[in-house]
Amino acid sequence: MDNSETGVARQEERRFERVGDSLLVSFSISDDFPPEFTETYDIALGGMAILTSAELTRDAPMTVQIELRGDERPVLRLRAIVRWSRFDTLLQRFRTGVAFLDLDDDTKAHLQRYIDTLHLLRDMGIL
Repeated sequence: MDNSETGVARQEERRFERVGDSLLVSFSISDDFPPEFTETYDIALGGMAILTSAELTRDAPMTVQIELRGDERPVLRLRAIVRWSRFDTLLQRFRTGVAFLDLDDDTKAHLQRYIDTLHLLRDMGIL
């Protein structure tokens, strides 16, 4: 399979439009470990990509807390699962993909409004 086919397959796998944004995130893979604080580099309704100091195991459950910049609502607390984790030699950190689990309708709507606002601000040249 050539690169163009791989790219098409990846786009088809994604059900939600992503937006690049750096948000403060904390996550924990177990109650036995303190949360790690990091940041996202993209987010969508179905999940996000974060930077981690260690490689996380595929399908590992986790809890995440996301602070949406400029949002008056409290921090989002979500259940999630690790989808992939790859070392970035330039950053010397792991890029890790996380899928959200069991988002209720209110949380979905809130997250979608935030993502739509980021797209609008970027389209207007503000971000």
